[in-house]
Amino acid sequence: MKSYLAECMLTAEQRSIIVRGVQEGKNEHQNIKSLLRKFTTNTYDPRLQYDCVNTHVEELVLSNPHTQMRVLKKKAGFHPYIVIQDTIRNIFILVAKLPKNKYIYNPSGYRGDFASSNFDRLLEMGASKEDLLGDLTYQTSMALGIENQPFGIIVSYDRDSDIIFEGALKPDQEDWIYKEDITDSIIAHTVDVVPVNVYKSSDIEPKLKVPNTDSEIVIKLKSNATL
Repeated sequence: MKSYLAECMLTAEQRSIIVRGVQEGKNEHQNIKSLLRKFTTNTYDPRLQYDCVNTHVEELVLSNPHTQMRVLKKKAGFHPYIVIQDTIRNIFILVAKLPKNKYIYNPSGYRGDFASSNFDRLLEMGASKEDLLGDLTYQTSMALGIENQPFGIIVSYDRDSDIIFEGALKPDQEDWIYKEDITDSIIAHTVDVVPVNVYKSSDIEPKLKVPNTDSEIVIKLKSNATL
């Protein structure tokens, strides 16, 4: 894999957090569903799973602030969704259910936002047009710098199976720039992950200057004093 693309992908800990959130959300959905009766029209089920997954992903992201990720709440029409932002690398992550037996999503406005500048970002990072675009016709934008060219990632999960993918869409949303199975990406030994220290004020012991005793105080007299 090209180095410029690897630099835009999720880190091992970011993958672990998001995959855990998806799995925990799907587990809670099953637990809640088992307590409910069978309904004639089962319209709540897919929305309930979606809500459970988003909630668990958000909670895990917020409980790991050292990863420098934050959660943004968005809405496309009447469809609410969350976006995870890697604030250091200017990367945005959407967690979404991939329709059953589908390789890729149908093009949409809000998913297009996650793909619109992906080529521009990679070109800014050193990708050649021949290597990245091939025979594809694509109108590049003015060079704005990496900090102004976000990269969009979609983490896709299946409603029924355990499989979870990480990928980035091409700007036309017709294919993936890359797509990888990250189902088994949970870090088992979190002791190997070195977090940034986050101190509370109560954890910091104040260093006060020790006052001098009377015996330590030296009085300097003027040597030319007159009576």
